[in-house]
Amino acid sequence: MPKELPGYRDQLESVIAAFPDKECLNVLEVSAYTGIGRKTAARIFPFVGHGLGRYITRTSLARALVDVNAKK
Repeated sequence: MPKELPGYRDQLESVIAAFPDKECLNVLEVSAYTGIGRKTAARIFPFVGHGLGRYITRTSLARALVDVNAKK
């Protein structure tokens, strides 16, 4: 079983605090949360689905945000 990246739990708690009632987030919500453009968010995060139905789970978003920060 792979280990969690440092900061994953903190990032997940932050995402859950921002979206307490949603398990899946769309591109616009992720864009607003991260402060980056809609097209950039759609390109760099692993969304599932097509068109307006694209979504990402809170856990996947937290993992992706920590992974992006680890690469810097």
